[in-house]
Amino acid sequence: MISSLLERKIEKRPDKVRLQGRIFFLTEDPELIKRQLAGEDLPWDTKSPAKNPKLRDDISTDEITPAHYCFYFDETLGEIPYLGLKCGSVLPIGRGEVKKGGFVCAVSGKRRGKGSSREQSPYAEMCAGIRLVIAENIERIYKQNCQNLGVLTSTNFSLIDEIRGEKEIPLNEFTAGEDEITRQVIEYGGLFPFNVARMQKKVFLPPIKTEKASYDTGRKDFRAPYAQRQGRAQRAQRQARRHRLCPRRPAFQPRIRHPHGRHFF
Repeated sequence: MISSLLERKIEKRPDKVRLQGRIFFLTEDPELIKRQLAGEDLPWDTKSPAKNPKLRDDISTDEITPAHYCFYFDETLGEIPYLGLKCGSVLPIGRGEVKKGGFVCAVSGKRRGKGSSREQSPYAEMCAGIRLVIAENIERIYKQNCQNLGVLTSTNFSLIDEIRGEKEIPLNEFTAGEDEITRQVIEYGGLFPFNVARMQKKVFLPPIKTEKASYDTGRKDFRAPYAQRQGRAQRAQRQARRHRLCPRRPAFQPRIRHPHGRHFF
């Protein structure tokens, strides 16, 4: 197993990526979703967002992959994405429809991926062909799960025009602002290939840097509580010593030593 991983060919993504496919807008209007699943490409004005249909906010992972489908762990999940998505009281998406639609990008509103941290959600999207998720903001754990699986994430809606124009998108569009490890995970296309590259000595984890605490900070944070505990213990010992030397009342019934060494009360 280890030797096969060491021999596996692992390369970074190119500096620019081109996403070829349709864009799926997860709108509040179920009829618009059904029309997209039937083959219509929804027009979208990135320069005048107010003219566009309202996107669904608060899409939870339970809507992306309902819990009763989460016992699947393979590409069967590609038939599942958005089966729990509600538009009002309507569930407009059927099993396998997203995968058949040829979508490469899914777009939604605020707080995408809230709820449980199930990894099946981005995995289902990936298996259905989704390579990029765009939303006004994306929940942290869902975003990390996407990055670990190689699904790109962004809050930049101007990418819609880039995809529809079949233009190349710089990879640093998706790595900007990320920490060193996350950046490399994205560059290598996910956590698994990143770790294989690490085993092959192609990447290295950055050293852990911890600022040295000042003496005053250390004394305040650690020594003071310790001194307080010691002070309380010493006061208790002094009180016990005084009680033994000058007892006002016996704290307990004195022991009577038995001639054979046993103690009785």
